[in-house]
Amino acid sequence: MFSAFYLVFAMTGVVLLAWSIVGEQRRSEASAEVLDVEGRGTRTFLTVKFSTARGEVCEADFRSSVAANRAVTIGERVRVTYGESDPCLGVREVGDRSPWYILIIAVVILTAAVIMAYVVWRRPRPPLPLRYAGMP
Repeated sequence: MFSAFYLVFAMTGVVLLAWSIVGEQRRSEASAEVLDVEGRGTRTFLTVKFSTARGEVCEADFRSSVAANRAVTIGERVRVTYGESDPCLGVREVGDRSPWYILIIAVVILTAAVIMAYVVWRRPRPPLPLRYAGMP
């Protein structure tokens, strides 16, 4: 029972991840002005303001994962990507590869689920009849 639930859960996660990857391919780019730079230890958080291709003005916060953008100052411009359906949410800088790490993790989880399902659901072999016991 547990492995069936786990397999369904893993497959659902991979489908949702595939949907997310398709959404990643349909993202647009924009040039954004840096409004605020906040350093928290080794992490740098940027607040940016940009205009979409449809003319919407968005302000977004995100963690900088591209080394070149960790040294920016207020007023500079950085390239960001945004989704067409909701441009002000999920803003990331160009060059951020974090969605691909999620894909790798999802594939590993799905592989583990398939192996578990095989181990649990495989039918055991019936024992050989006693008349064949001494045969090679």
